[in-house]
Amino acid sequence: MFAKSAMSMVYNSKMKEAIKAGGCNTAGDASGALNAAVEAAVATAVARCGANGRKTIRAHDVGGGSSSSGMVVASRVKEAFKSHGCNTGGDAMGAMNALADAAVSGAVSRAQANGRKTVRATDF
Repeated sequence: MFAKSAMSMVYNSKMKEAIKAGGCNTAGDASGALNAAVEAAVATAVARCGANGRKTIRAHDVGGGSSSSGMVVASRVKEAFKSHGCNTGGDAMGAMNALADAAVSGAVSRAQANGRKTVRATDF
């Protein structure tokens, strides 16, 4: 269902730690699904930034919030923004981490609501 990108934008070890902290295990396809969610957030942020006539991605382009979890690989996200002709604002990485944190939290909740202890790609 989800193809694993050659250049993951997510630290798998940090994702697994967050899932384990939520009381669940991690299926093999979960990291690809979280990576796809981060890639989609990059595309949305680039589109929103461009629609507002700016070249610098800010936290509100990503969705707001802030986190220092370090779940996303900042250099790869910045590289993705740059490949679309955008710069990265100082608050953008905190927002990307908050987005990844929220995705993991939601996936853990869905797995538990379905009576499972394993987070799968379909939970993202």
